[in-house]
Amino acid sequence: MADRERISQNQGKDSDSSDLIDGHVCFFVPLQYLSGEGATTISPQLDTGTQNEGGTKAENDDGISDDDRREIALANMKVFQTREFLAGLKAQKIAAKLPTLQDFKTPLAIKKQRFVRDLQFCGTKIFEDPESSPARSEGEDFSDRNNENVKTCYDNIGIFLDFMAEVFKRDSIDNRGCKVVAGVNYEFNYPNAFYSSALGQVVFGTGFSLTGWMESDTKPVDHFIGITGDFVTGIDIVAHELMHSVIQCTVGKGSGLKYEGESGALAESIADVFGIMTKQWYDFKSDPSWTLKDTDWIVGKTAILPGYPHMGLRSLKDPGTAFEIATKTRILKDLQIQDYDIFSDDFEVHIGSGVPNKAFYEAVKEIGGLPWETAGQIWYRALIDPNIQTTCSFANFANSTFKEAVKLGKETGDLALGKKVQRAWRKVNVRYDTWVDE
Repeated sequence: MADRERISQNQGKDSDSSDLIDGHVCFFVPLQYLSGEGATTISPQLDTGTQNEGGTKAENDDGISDDDRREIALANMKVFQTREFLAGLKAQKIAAKLPTLQDFKTPLAIKKQRFVRDLQFCGTKIFEDPESSPARSEGEDFSDRNNENVKTCYDNIGIFLDFMAEVFKRDSIDNRGCKVVAGVNYEFNYPNAFYSSALGQVVFGTGFSLTGWMESDTKPVDHFIGITGDFVTGIDIVAHELMHSVIQCTVGKGSGLKYEGESGALAESIADVFGIMTKQWYDFKSDPSWTLKDTDWIVGKTAILPGYPHMGLRSLKDPGTAFEIATKTRILKDLQIQDYDIFSDDFEVHIGSGVPNKAFYEAVKEIGGLPWETAGQIWYRALIDPNIQTTCSFANFANSTFKEAVKLGKETGDLALGKKVQRAWRKVNVRYDTWVDE
């Protein structure tokens, strides 16, 4: 199949609920990285710790204190307690309003509705009593409060809503102006972010951005969990999670993309694509001198601790190169793929998403202009195509982008637009039977 090691899809395998793997719960950081499941046996790149002569991993003398071990174990436990809690919930189906062609030509003024809660130290019980945590509602004065993360999340949600309204003429998540609910500071040092349709909100942890977790504030303690920093300050991360809710209510009349195999990887890719576009658009709006050359196409840079300024969690330009960090006991490496020929349905969805991620980057290169101007329009129109199924494959989505590119090309006079999109998908070895060869 491929020279590259296969990655097990650990997400959702031990749960009786289909909610988790059906896309109703989407974590920003692959849970497999956090759990270490299968790391030594399946992917040596994830675990290069010291081994004894017999080949077993040494358990002592790795330089990690007992206190650090306990903290890492506690954070792991919280991640999987949350996973089990969410998997037991019943997902909510909310169907979005699908726009018409005329909607794309009409300026849209939206009235934002944001509600952000501080979930610090509350655990999963907070979701049973939503009134028990302090929150910020739309338009509320927040100048006299101390929680910067609540304000930052509130602002970043606003940036995403403005981006979707101005660029794609979409009114909030469901295109009906719905309220956007978010929680920040979930648990203590929770090293992840997620969206849950069952809870109807996005949730962000703080990661390990505290002094004491690093040597000289630059080197992580151990394991992937030790390199994850802040989530809520990343505009791309917030947009990524919000985009999961857009996907959820848009595809399959509220069923979303099934969270496994190609459809799950596609869901992660679409979230990454719109996450990076949101950040690029905001940078463009904020800095008159900004050009596309100023972006590195890396998603999740705020989730990597200080000392690694050029690294993030995923790269659209060159999947598989976003990070490579040596901890005290192992080397942590980006395992995303960018070639469909080595894709397997066994891959964890964040790994396989590198294929459509790279296709989008190549489409932007082929088409030219700013990402959201044409390539983004094509990807968005493909997403809202009512023919997209919950089990949509890469090839089916590629074909949808091709058809939308042909339509948009006729509107704009760029009759080669469809061919440009074809070439982008072919560069990652995704093809569709009905495409006309050049």
